[in-house]
Amino acid sequence: MIHKNVQALLSAILCLSLSTLTSCVDEQHPGTYYTFTGYSIASRLEQNEDFSEFVKILKLSSKHLWGSLQTYGKNTCFAPDNDAIEEFLKERSAKDKVMYSSVEDLPVELIDSLAENHLVEDITCYVGEMPEGAFSKVNRLDRYLLLNFDSINYQTDNGIKTRLARCVNKFSRITIADDTCENGVIHAIDHCIDFSGNYVYDLISSNPNTSLFYEALKVTGLLNTLNEYYDASYHVGQDSIGSRSRVELHASTRNYTLQFWEHRKTCFTIFVETNQVFAQEGITDMKSMAEYAKRKYDETYPEDADTIDPTSPHNSLNRFISYHILPELMGYSNFNTRSDEIDYFSAKITDPEDYFETLAPNSLMRISTDVTSDNPQKRVYINRQGKEGNGSTVFKGSFEPGIEILSPSAMGDVEQIAMNGIIHYIDKVLVYDKNVRENILDRRLRIDAGTLSPDFITSGARGAYTGGDNKKSIGFKDPKHYYSYSTSYKIHLRPVEESTNTYEGDAVDIEGMFDIYVKLPPVPHDGTWQLRVSFRALEDFCGIAQYYMACVPHGQTVPRDGWSPLGLPCDLRVNLDDASVGWISDDDLDSDDDIDALDKSMKNRGWMKGPDSQMTQNSRSHRAENHQGRCIISTEYMKANMDYYLRFKQLLDKEDAQYCFDYIELVPKTVYDNYEDKH
Repeated sequence: MIHKNVQALLSAILCLSLSTLTSCVDEQHPGTYYTFTGYSIASRLEQNEDFSEFVKILKLSSKHLWGSLQTYGKNTCFAPDNDAIEEFLKERSAKDKVMYSSVEDLPVELIDSLAENHLVEDITCYVGEMPEGAFSKVNRLDRYLLLNFDSINYQTDNGIKTRLARCVNKFSRITIADDTCENGVIHAIDHCIDFSGNYVYDLISSNPNTSLFYEALKVTGLLNTLNEYYDASYHVGQDSIGSRSRVELHASTRNYTLQFWEHRKTCFTIFVETNQVFAQEGITDMKSMAEYAKRKYDETYPEDADTIDPTSPHNSLNRFISYHILPELMGYSNFNTRSDEIDYFSAKITDPEDYFETLAPNSLMRISTDVTSDNPQKRVYINRQGKEGNGSTVFKGSFEPGIEILSPSAMGDVEQIAMNGIIHYIDKVLVYDKNVRENILDRRLRIDAGTLSPDFITSGARGAYTGGDNKKSIGFKDPKHYYSYSTSYKIHLRPVEESTNTYEGDAVDIEGMFDIYVKLPPVPHDGTWQLRVSFRALEDFCGIAQYYMACVPHGQTVPRDGWSPLGLPCDLRVNLDDASVGWISDDDLDSDDDIDALDKSMKNRGWMKGPDSQMTQNSRSHRAENHQGRCIISTEYMKANMDYYLRFKQLLDKEDAQYCFDYIELVPKTVYDNYEDKH
């Protein structure tokens, strides 16, 4: 538990750690911070008597793990010391009511689980450079791991001092970090990582401080939804998975090994109010919670005011609780891409942001990271309206502080991560009321393409980083919210590159004769909205795309003949400085008036420059790049209770033609009609 007297220390250390690279990479660290030992993970463990019991476990495992740790590869090993193994034997003996005197007494399935729970394959994670949050890849037991910070006291000649400690899944403290070997990295830990396999709601039910929230999950029937995990119908060939993959492609002038996601999982992120937070709004039992929800949601959805069944998604209490749930797993540092990519936003203009559809019908949530100079810890908020307001720095609307998502450290000794999800505490009661829908979310909604599918997020592919010459990209077979009329294509989430020009550091790349449609997030209120799609040109690699749009009642399937074409085909091989677009660099224009006039002229043709709020890694604004920008493809009246789909079809007869799908923008008339959106 973090105590108040060490908050200042943690703030200073967190500030430093959060400004560094999220360090799960597919190559050894390129600098001199780590010293290569010449040892493999296996030999390094074997030479240290402190890990002799863990070595026995690895050798006894039926999964042939010891041999794999002796050879080349990329592995992350969390090595429990002998004291940790002894403690595990005592705890397991009490649980199973069987005396396990040594690791040799354990059944082989328990040995396998214990071994695999402490290993992550195909990736090397340096925790010394990693901010708080979920690791980008599951362990060999297919469980998610969470890094959090804590404080510990230690005795010195000058008295008791306090220092930062890093922990895995809250209770396994890392005693030695980032011990680099030829085939990966070792982190010594003082407690075995738990692998109880709890569902995410078990984390809420077992905590007395969240009893009200758990009771609401039961009353609304949402516990049944939170039972989901594996999709048994999803299958990918073994030769397309991890380091075994033989699938290669050429994207954006680089060669990639395409490693497909092995299992499709349904996971959840739940924002939870403690009983104390609920009490701030007078919510002390289910009756007062139902009354609070009815006051808020009957005003927002008057047509559903008479829906009394709490298991109905249109009931006010059900809407209230389901708005707290996202259908993907995100750790604290994963909401707005990686920490280093956040640094490429121009924080004087706008904060890093993204928009997520919740389990409440046709509802949207803005999550942003505050990176102002007085907030070096990069706090994360839900539905905050800050300095930029609705899309412009000249916005004069009211400031809305939003709901703060507490960091793992601020949550204290609360178990957060489970087999199928993660929980985060929030500091105020969260609602999707009229103020959120019509004021806070009446703004330019810029949504990263990697956010449009829960599969991209839960898999860890969104915002991932890979380095070295042999780059890897995460491929997907029919990701959620993506649908296709064709089979002649590959779809993958391309990782960030050292000189990336992509928004938030990744992009959905599609190669081949694709004909794909994707579900768009809902608009927060009825009105005229402009739909924009990111544009990136590559003369020798891209093709020609035709866009279409469809609208159906919520939950219904799009009919094959339900598509309306949106304008003329878009040639993805031609830069924006082509005469048909008219792009000219701001530096080549004489005045702000000339810049505004050119922006207006481009918009009249259906084009916009890229946003100036994010910089490339060579400190160039996206607005300054003539090969990327925004294409305005639709301006029409949209309804908040309808589902909208965007379709893009390859027209050029070229089997290896590429399409870089980076982000979309949904922009209300109040924004696009009143000022140019440079940001």
